[in-house]
Amino acid sequence: MGSIFSPPAVTHTSPQNGATGVSRTAVIRASFNEAMSPLTFNSDTVLLIAPSGRRVAGKVYYDSHSLTSYIVSFTPDSPLSPHTTYAAELTTAIEANLNDHLGKTYTWSFTTR
Repeated sequence: MGSIFSPPAVTHTSPQNGATGVSRTAVIRASFNEAMSPLTFNSDTVLLIAPSGRRVAGKVYYDSHSLTSYIVSFTPDSPLSPHTTYAAELTTAIEANLNDHLGKTYTWSFTTR
């Protein structure tokens, strides 16, 4: 678990970094190693970015009621473009319930089918 000595960390993403053939209607998810502050998840801290640099519009959801899985989800408002590489980004403004911020901006990318 994170503490003042170790910031919270991303433990898993879906789709995985470098994935290809991802559904155009995929929900983007990231898991953390500890409970996070739900108030820090929003459209400025959880980003999906098109190759043009434009942010993809969508809804961010964090289930703060789970005691065992700490997952944030991003659901695009419309299907993603085909055969396109997107970058997902979680910013350092995201913090754990213990007020520790994500140690660094976390990014990964995937390509749609």
